[in-house]
Amino acid sequence: MKKVENDSQPFILYIIPIFVLPFAAFFMGLCFYISLLVFDGINFGSIYGTLVPAIIFYLIMRAIKNGILYFIPREECYIEDDNLIYRRIFLFKFIFKKLRIPLLDIQDIIDKGSKIPKVYANSSNPLNYITIFFKLYERILIKMKSGKEYKIFVDADPYLFQNYDNNKFIRTYNELKKMVIEEQNRLYFK
Repeated sequence: MKKVENDSQPFILYIIPIFVLPFAAFFMGLCFYISLLVFDGINFGSIYGTLVPAIIFYLIMRAIKNGILYFIPREECYIEDDNLIYRRIFLFKFIFKKLRIPLLDIQDIIDKGSKIPKVYANSSNPLNYITIFFKLYERILIKMKSGKEYKIFVDADPYLFQNYDNNKFIRTYNELKKMVIEEQNRLYFK
């Protein structure tokens, strides 16, 4: 059984922010708790001081959730029982997403291309290290004959100022497409 894995992601680079963000969330939660203790409900500064830490705490927790669900897990595709199986696996045990796609129903597999970085995205902006976890981009699109579409293989470079090697992802895409076409041909001429 041949497997195609999305190994183009720098997963280790995602783990560093995931370990740092809980400390930031704890600090923001502590600020929110302290602001609730001194909240008098009358002046605007008191309301503002209570809402800002709560909003930042929410954003940090959302970044942690997206990082764990989409950016750190390993992704793989393989063929089993005339179906293309896609799995997103966390820590070699927990399956976050599993798709079973009938091979004969696949019309086309499309690479949507790499995500174009924003002009303001550079290393001097510290928010880039948190906001990257809100920019989920599933790069490969599988179109079915019925019109249904499946998006697989998360593609995001957490540090946009570095030179990103797009060839590694294209090799993964070509392997996936070749594997599906070979298996479809085998099923058609069975």
